[in-house]
Amino acid sequence: MTRRGLILSASALAAQTKTKKAAGPSLKVSLPGGKTMNTAQLIGSPCAVTIFKTNCPHCQKSLPIIEKVMKDFARKGFKAVGVAVDQNPEPLVVDFAKNFKITFPLGWASIEDICKFIDLKPEQLYVPAMMVFDKTGKVRGRYPGGDAFFNMEEANLRNLVEMLV
Repeated sequence: MTRRGLILSASALAAQTKTKKAAGPSLKVSLPGGKTMNTAQLIGSPCAVTIFKTNCPHCQKSLPIIEKVMKDFARKGFKAVGVAVDQNPEPLVVDFAKNFKITFPLGWASIEDICKFIDLKPEQLYVPAMMVFDKTGKVRGRYPGGDAFFNMEEANLRNLVEMLV
């Protein structure tokens, strides 16, 4: 390899490294059974992270929509995660997944961590709220609770995911 080629390869590698470090925000999510995951683990796949409350009627409508879209696009790599803001969340999350037939990971995190993740103050947090990431971890959609995105959530999410997979 020529010196010029080596310099170009090093520059390309540095650019890739910077891209990975510049990925969107990450959130540590507690899962049932004492497990944890970090949303940064999803880099490499387009994904949706939804903040919800188990007793919220809008959330009870939203997460099954995400389940449907996730199943339709799973073969193309799309993933989803739900993060609850409930008090005493583990039994509520387990029951929610069972009652609404949610197969993607559901967990919980503190309000403070969630608000940092979605860049809102606690008094601005309404659910459901969603962030959609491309496979590099870059935020491609940020929908706070009450956003018009949720008026036609399935069509809007499908269109967005089709662009990302």
